[in-house]
Amino acid sequence: MGVSRSRAQSRVARSWFRGVSCWLLALLLHIATPSQAELLVPGSDDSRFVAALERWLDADEQEALPALSDLAAQEVVAAQMLLALIDKSAALQGPHLTALPRAERIALLRQPGGLSGRSWIHAAAEASPLAELYLRKWQMTEDVEMIARFAEAGEDRASREAALVLASRRERGFAPEVIAQPWFPDSLRHLTPDRALARAEAAELPSGHPMRRFASERVPADALRDWLAEAPLARPLRAACTSVCGDTRAQCTLALYKALGSYDSLAMMGSPSVALVPEQRFVDSPRGHQAVARRIMLMHSARVRELSSSRLAEVDRCATDWLQSEYQRYSARARQEPGTRSD
Repeated sequence: MGVSRSRAQSRVARSWFRGVSCWLLALLLHIATPSQAELLVPGSDDSRFVAALERWLDADEQEALPALSDLAAQEVVAAQMLLALIDKSAALQGPHLTALPRAERIALLRQPGGLSGRSWIHAAAEASPLAELYLRKWQMTEDVEMIARFAEAGEDRASREAALVLASRRERGFAPEVIAQPWFPDSLRHLTPDRALARAEAAELPSGHPMRRFASERVPADALRDWLAEAPLARPLRAACTSVCGDTRAQCTLALYKALGSYDSLAMMGSPSVALVPEQRFVDSPRGHQAVARRIMLMHSARVRELSSSRLAEVDRCATDWLQSEYQRYSARARQEPGTRSD
């Protein structure tokens, strides 16, 4: 009897502690999350920044990056933040930038100082609470509250990325009471402690939702194609296919997802920061399309991409040809530029 009473008391204590922990986290977020006014990045409406941003979205790195670098040096916070985001994500780096010698890339993307320069995010964080959020995410100085803060800030992609990175770093998922919070990304409910989705939850999802695989449920190709045609997460893929393979958009989107080969990687796609570039503007831009191909390229070795191309062509030839042409842009540029990157 004493053992049973002790176990019951222990369960009650754990339940009480979880409840208090969630209450404290909610209180902390209420106090610490920046207001909407604070989330406006200084300089984002500067005409010079807007012009440079448009060139970058048009995939004109040769003109855009030097202009952004000059603006960053002039303390235009939006330029500092964008350069830091580009520097942090290889998927945002186009053929011109990736082919430059390391010293030139550092000079374009980073603040002078030290052997490798210093990310502009440090300077931007002094003037922008949102930039400070990104700095804290990269430093990983906080835990699940970072997921919530980005969600509250409207930076859904960053919130999903924070959840995925944190789960990977901790080598475990999140407790049910965390996943149940309204700020936790609904698209990442599979990030449980055992990295599995309950079958009851999977049964509530559309038959083509990739998360069903985390419950060991089958996802038919036709159903997956239908899900990709509507799902918000798949907007970057659909936008690229609308631009380059409009006649076969549905099959193209399916082919790009299969080429990516990762639901979690899909969740990290999108605008680097909606405070700087609205989501739809980014995914519809040449830069957004290039980022799709670049992320797929980074997911696999050249050998794996070569071996999978014929299988991918069976899904959609147009998408396969487009990816091959994008891969070649990077390799061709690297051959043309002296002192190509090696890091």
